[in-house]
Amino acid sequence: MQVCACRLGLRDGGVGYLMPAKRILTAALALLLVAAIPARAGSVPTLTVIDTINPGRGDSSAMDSSNSVAFNGYLYFSATDATHGAELWRTNGTTTMLVEDINPGAESSSPNYFTALDGYLYFYATDATHGQELWRTDGTTTQMVMDINQTIPTADPNSNPLANPETAGTVNLGSNPWFLTPLGAYLYFQADDGIRGYELWRSNGTTTELVMNIRDGADSSNPGPFTAFDGWLYFQATDATHGQELWRTNGTTTELFDIRGGSGSSNPRYFTALNGWLYFQATDATHGAELWRTNGTTTEIVMDINAGFSGTASSNLDGLTAFGGYLYFEATDGTHGYELWRTDGTTTQMVMDINSGAKDSFPYYFTALGGYLYFEATDGTHGAELWRTDGTTTTFVYDINTGADGSSPQYFIVLGDWLYFEASDGTHGNELWRSNGTVTERVPFPVAGQQISCNCYDTNLVAMGGRLYTSVYGDSDVGHEFAFLDEPTAVLPPTDREGSGWTTTLVILAGLTAAASIGLRLRGAKRA
Repeated sequence: MQVCACRLGLRDGGVGYLMPAKRILTAALALLLVAAIPARAGSVPTLTVIDTINPGRGDSSAMDSSNSVAFNGYLYFSATDATHGAELWRTNGTTTMLVEDINPGAESSSPNYFTALDGYLYFYATDATHGQELWRTDGTTTQMVMDINQTIPTADPNSNPLANPETAGTVNLGSNPWFLTPLGAYLYFQADDGIRGYELWRSNGTTTELVMNIRDGADSSNPGPFTAFDGWLYFQATDATHGQELWRTNGTTTELFDIRGGSGSSNPRYFTALNGWLYFQATDATHGAELWRTNGTTTEIVMDINAGFSGTASSNLDGLTAFGGYLYFEATDGTHGYELWRTDGTTTQMVMDINSGAKDSFPYYFTALGGYLYFEATDGTHGAELWRTDGTTTTFVYDINTGADGSSPQYFIVLGDWLYFEASDGTHGNELWRSNGTVTERVPFPVAGQQISCNCYDTNLVAMGGRLYTSVYGDSDVGHEFAFLDEPTAVLPPTDREGSGWTTTLVILAGLTAAASIGLRLRGAKRA
């Protein structure tokens, strides 16, 4: 880019001046400072309701009864229009379209458990011939990966489907794949092939295979949920000898960690990684449900938070979340109710007795934003409201529903500088709110009476790029549809990337500054 000397105030090689170079230099430096600090929009973004899937009073139930996931610039979800049942749709907010009518006509394929792997989005769905099986799409091609369970139901529900198949054309039973989790080049899941029960399977889209029949015969080991950690997939399962115990696989080797011993179950769950260890809740033969960890070589109890062994002598921890070198969670020590705890593996301690004494604060929905961990809790004066901690200071953020009733904030998700969540102030019903720790405010709908409404699989707030999607009940004229908003603080051009808008601005201003500096030197040389 060429910079004209006359516009810089230089003339005749810098001998004449239209503007003092010092002023140019000062102005350019000021602009550089301003450009280096991206502006932050202060206005509350407004939700836009989209009524194009099932226009008018009909419900599309978009994002309802399934998870929804961002993939390759689109949000994929299940929805119903006036012609099709619950099928696979996608939107980028501008274009909303049916991806595939997997179960043609008014019948539903009910796609769910969307999980990305190697350029494809995997999920389970049901077509007109097969039961619930594993499918995938890249947005252009949608196909069943494999008909894992090819058995056909019989007229007699007590008979063996393999010994008494019905006539051809009857819908198969389906393998019901579940807990889809990527590890390396494969997607791991539990499935039932009609012969072995629910066992450990994997697929890369080309090869779909049984990893291990953990429990021999037709009985199920029921492996899952799965958590990837240090090249292995950890999960709970049961074989013919042990109860529900800790297992792991790398696709080649599958092995058992028998925490409880014998036929008893340790029921490991809530796996969360921190500093080279995988933490989880488990029960051995001595302690109740307590905090454990493993690095694949050593498996040990971290602390017996609620000492003793019985159903009541358990800490029953939940919500394990890594933040700032610690693992935060909800637990009870038997003296205090369910309160906020943390551990770094060496020190395990209660962070704060939010609802003092034996009463419960029930901290949950831990989500990190700007050096704080936000969560829902109740202190005995307010109902379930928004709190935050940095590990040193734990504070009440805002009383959304004034008094003891509580707003029950949930489905926390970070977008830009804000924490978005669902809450009720006692007047408007379940609506969208946001907070940055200083300001907590309601996000308006375009029409009075609209509110968030979703029987969602896991969450009804999904962020993609700078856009937030949710499922709403619009009104009697719109029905149950999906909506979105754009969060300005999430989409400002970056200042540290080559080719970004801010980089170009900084280069131009740097040129202005350099030219003004040259002018000052030339002027100084002339005077000398």
